[in-house]
Amino acid sequence: MENYVSKWRERIKGQVKYYFCFRKAAVSLAGVILCYNLVNYNVVDVLATYFTHAFNHDAIHKSAVLVNVLMGLQVVVLAFTWAYSGSFGIRKIIIFSTTVYVLGLLMLYLSASNRIPKTNFVLYLFACVLIAAGKAGGPSILKRDLLDQLIAGHENIGQIDWKQARCRRNVWLFLTGVLIVIIPFSENWSTMFVNCIHPTRTENIKAHFNCFKKDRKNLPPDQPAEAQAQQEQLLLIRMIPMWSTFIVLGLVTSTADTFFNLQDDSMEPHVTTSIFLLAKDALKVAADFLCGWFLELRRLSRSEKNFVLKMIICLGMVLSVICPSLAWQIEVQRLKKAHEMELVGKPKHKKVHMSDWCMAPLFGLWGVMEGLSVRGLDEFFNYHVSKSREDCGSEIYNKIPIAIGNLLCAVCVSTCKRWFGDTLNQSRLDKYWQMITVLAWINLCWFFFVTTFYFTKAKDGVELQESQVEIESQVEIESEESEVEIESEESEVKIIRENYVYLQR
Repeated sequence: MENYVSKWRERIKGQVKYYFCFRKAAVSLAGVILCYNLVNYNVVDVLATYFTHAFNHDAIHKSAVLVNVLMGLQVVVLAFTWAYSGSFGIRKIIIFSTTVYVLGLLMLYLSASNRIPKTNFVLYLFACVLIAAGKAGGPSILKRDLLDQLIAGHENIGQIDWKQARCRRNVWLFLTGVLIVIIPFSENWSTMFVNCIHPTRTENIKAHFNCFKKDRKNLPPDQPAEAQAQQEQLLLIRMIPMWSTFIVLGLVTSTADTFFNLQDDSMEPHVTTSIFLLAKDALKVAADFLCGWFLELRRLSRSEKNFVLKMIICLGMVLSVICPSLAWQIEVQRLKKAHEMELVGKPKHKKVHMSDWCMAPLFGLWGVMEGLSVRGLDEFFNYHVSKSREDCGSEIYNKIPIAIGNLLCAVCVSTCKRWFGDTLNQSRLDKYWQMITVLAWINLCWFFFVTTFYFTKAKDGVELQESQVEIESQVEIESEESEVEIESEESEVKIIRENYVYLQR
């Protein structure tokens, strides 16, 4: 019995040692990630609700434009920061991003507490630009730097266990997620803005005291050969048709990000919108994990992997049709209830007698749709372009069509301005969701046509070069091993001959 207990104790210690690594800089970075997630879930992701209460005229249209401009700009800022983060350094990025973040939140706080005169659209737009610029040090940048901290001490990149490092990073991210659920937030907007300003300012001060200093120097990035770089440029051009299908998907996600919060806010509250957003992101991570697990489950041939990746993206595209169509039907029922209760023209705080639990399937579909489509596109990029450009693909190239979709949503809302009034009960959001559903159906048909462009060829381009390098290195290793075997055999033969001559004598 004692041997059994000790064996389990050693096994648990080994698992803890494998999955957890404590570093001071990692704690600091996890704190910044927690700060950003708190602001995102409790303020930035629900700003549409605040804007609708702040404006007295044309509230729905103005809030939708502001939120979509904010989402489009933050994608552009993240892509720029990811491309040039090596030049700036993580400390400067955190100082800049937290400073402008605090300024943007401070403007919203002064507006919510009525400490400045009645704010207008331009002032809110400036606050949104500041918050988007604050995304420069967002979680996607900090996650990469957190991974760097957890592999600190390895001078040779070949000695790094990347799987273990990613597991340790995921443990830190899980802890930040648990803290987000535990930390309570006030429903009063001015108090909520203040609660977000304090931790952001704290992380800014810590960055000034250089709490994010790295324990190791950055490993130099691998620079592709000139011929390989030219081939990759041609393959990037080949990705344009697939990227074009994600513009409408970005339109669907940005529309959901804008109007799901408003629909939830107009119903009887049983669950806060922040909880729905957390559940959505949890399902997104779960869908992403299942895609990666399925791709690693068995070794797929090139044709099989190409087909599987198309099917994963196809599932995301199908959900991009189901999600707005379901939102359309829910909005029809909500408007019907609003007219029965004669809430049209009533104050904004009047709620429709309809449980907000009916919004749970929408947030769930939204999360699974993003998880499948984004992970599928990232893997598709790695397959058809190059595995060496994986970071650039997932954080720069693949984000551009999503940003275009966000800006397209602002254009669509402005074009259909006649459908939107001062409140959601005075608007025809059902017609707008109907239009988005039609566009999603057209985009799904376009996706089926685009997939015919991507078929499995004999290993060409970058894949051919990578395979040639692997074959050449394998041949060199085998030749070296054969030379060593020949030398050892010759030495053995020489020794045998010397012994034979000695015995004859």
